[in-house]
Amino acid sequence: MDLVSHTTRRGLLWILATEAAIGAWAVAASVAAGVPDGLSLRLFALLTGFAIIHMEATRPAEERRRAAHLGGEHIDHTGVWTCAGAFVLPVPLVVALVLIIRLRRYFIARKPPGRYVFTTLAITSSALATQAIATATPVHAWIRGADLPPDRVIAAGAAVLAAFAAYYTAQTAVIGVARGLRGDWQWRAILGDRKENADLVITLCLGLIAAWAAPVAFGLLLFALTAVVIGYTRHTQRIEHLEHERDRLEVDALHDPLTGLANQRGFNPAAALALVADQARRRPTAVMMFDLDRFKGVNDRLGHLGANEVLKALATVLRTTVRRDDLVCRWGGEEFTVLLPGTATVDAWATAERIRMAVEDMTVPLTKAAGGRTEIEAGFTISGGIALSPDHGTDLATLQERADFALAEAKDMGRNRIRIAPTPVHPTPLPTRQPAHDPH
Repeated sequence: MDLVSHTTRRGLLWILATEAAIGAWAVAASVAAGVPDGLSLRLFALLTGFAIIHMEATRPAEERRRAAHLGGEHIDHTGVWTCAGAFVLPVPLVVALVLIIRLRRYFIARKPPGRYVFTTLAITSSALATQAIATATPVHAWIRGADLPPDRVIAAGAAVLAAFAAYYTAQTAVIGVARGLRGDWQWRAILGDRKENADLVITLCLGLIAAWAAPVAFGLLLFALTAVVIGYTRHTQRIEHLEHERDRLEVDALHDPLTGLANQRGFNPAAALALVADQARRRPTAVMMFDLDRFKGVNDRLGHLGANEVLKALATVLRTTVRRDDLVCRWGGEEFTVLLPGTATVDAWATAERIRMAVEDMTVPLTKAAGGRTEIEAGFTISGGIALSPDHGTDLATLQERADFALAEAKDMGRNRIRIAPTPVHPTPLPTRQPAHDPH
């Protein structure tokens, strides 16, 4: 979700204020640092080059991620190079490294610009905080090749841990508060889950190794480390892709692939729960069965592809006519079922009539294969039956059976109409009938 476009006024003020503060921090610290020395420029060139190699080597998977519309936050492993730069570079080159990496990444990830700028400045704050601790302790000079007295080893280790904590805290505070002001103050949303934090720890450790390897033997060790970083990124990208495919298959198993509506497997448990909830609150529930009139003729006239477009248009009518919490299902073929929680007879009838009239007004554009002409098909009608709990039953199967019988009556009376099932005097089963599909 876009932090910038889906936030409150207070959240927007926070974003603007933090962007201004981080920008001022970066400019002031860069001016105070002065001109970088030759070693810093060489390390900057090495880290920038290997960061670009890393991004290009993992670009295909990142582009697939964008094409699959995988939003949400994830740990970007270019943080390896940002963290390394924060340990060994002066402020101006740290800022330049972050901007180069983020600019190149933008043309791969293509995130919304406002969100991307905010995230970039949050990463800059992490890098600046880490750099400030590294230079205030022996860590900066030690990683760049200076000797470390034995009695300073423990202090240097503590400084590294403090630098890691600063990297995490700066970014978490900037982005976490923005999420909270957007309305999500849950600890998991602000601090991240266990998987994200473990991934970040690995990224920072790889960054520390990269910082140490850059000055050694003119950065030759970075070749081996870059291969490790690329392999790790590809591994996590593959896991994310497989998890996305698993989630997509789970969704597909509960939805009709043609219309996108729930199928019976997805509809039945949700409908049963809605019935139980209404019964607990002593509220009525309406169950409706609909059948597109003379669908066999539509199929014969328009062909299977054209008939599929009609069914998709009908699904759109159903989805947009009912309320947000109502349940809509493609029951099979041209038959659909709708459950309206907390709905009595009058409102159920009004909803069914809105659906019927919307189908009468429905138009379906069809492009002919020969010549590519687009023709508008219209003149469709639908019949429906309604049953209500508790008047007609208290379980889903009984209500659908009685609504289906009312649908058959609507068909027998001339189609393009709605019927309400008669209230049973005794709980006797309805007579069996053939499914409500038109013979012609």
